[in-house]
Amino acid sequence: MSYNEKNVKWQFGMNRSEKNRVYRIWLYLFLGSFLTGVLIMNMADDILLGEEGIFSTTSINRLKYIEIDEGSFFRYVLRQRMGGCIVMLVLSTTVLGMIAAYAVVLWQGIMTGMVITAAAIRYGIKGILLILGGMFPHQCLLIPAGVMLLGWCLENYSRIHICGKGVAPCFRNKRQQFLHQGLSLMWILLVLFIGCILESYVNPILICDLVKIF
Repeated sequence: MSYNEKNVKWQFGMNRSEKNRVYRIWLYLFLGSFLTGVLIMNMADDILLGEEGIFSTTSINRLKYIEIDEGSFFRYVLRQRMGGCIVMLVLSTTVLGMIAAYAVVLWQGIMTGMVITAAAIRYGIKGILLILGGMFPHQCLLIPAGVMLLGWCLENYSRIHICGKGVAPCFRNKRQQFLHQGLSLMWILLVLFIGCILESYVNPILICDLVKIF
């Protein structure tokens, strides 16, 4: 093995370790923000859990009789998911790329904590079942895809603004780099697309069955 090959291998291992470190930071940030969301919901339950608040009886009853046009719903979900994806891809090319990735983790943690707490306060175990049903099966794909997308964006930010250091793996030439980035992004988008299909055509069936217990 030549010196250059050894150097590339060492840098790739170093960057992989750095990426794993970033993922651990994201996990701690998510858990901390999750607890913050729980705290916010418990402190502001009088405001957020009013008659027209989160998971109100009116909104749950409306779900029992709603008829969903799967095609229109799929287009809406696809626009929302892909729109957020495009925003993150664009931000990854700017100096705000790293801040945006951390901000997404923070926001998702707070919102997850608030939603789960609201459901538990409103309906107890039935509320938790509703949350789990609302996440299945599409979130089994969307959550990993979201983490991979944030990782991709952080790699892209590192290559552009930190001169290849940080979490970006080292390649021998730009062709290998672009091929790696392109294939990784295509895989992420494919997983997101399949997740949108499940969210639009499968999840509504499960939700309609779950709300019958309320």
